Amino acid sequence: MSVTGKVKNGVVVLPANVTLPEGAAVRVETLDVAPEDDPLVSAVRRLARPRPHLPKDYALNHGHSVRGEPRK
Repeated sequence: MSVTGKVKNGVVVLPANVTLPEGAAVRVETLDVAPEDDPLVSAVRRLARPRPHLPKDYALNHGHSVRGEPRK
């Protein structure tokens, strides 16, 4: 038997008309999600944009920019 459900608050929720016997062994596999539908991908795309106002060596010299440490 193959049934498709959805995850809500970390729990797999099956359709109302599906009943499984107590103690039944089940397999849970995620379906392939298109990148444009993946919430993680869309969040990363929002954050991973050019930051022209920051210095080119900002990642390397973050301590200098934030706390005034010597440049590397």
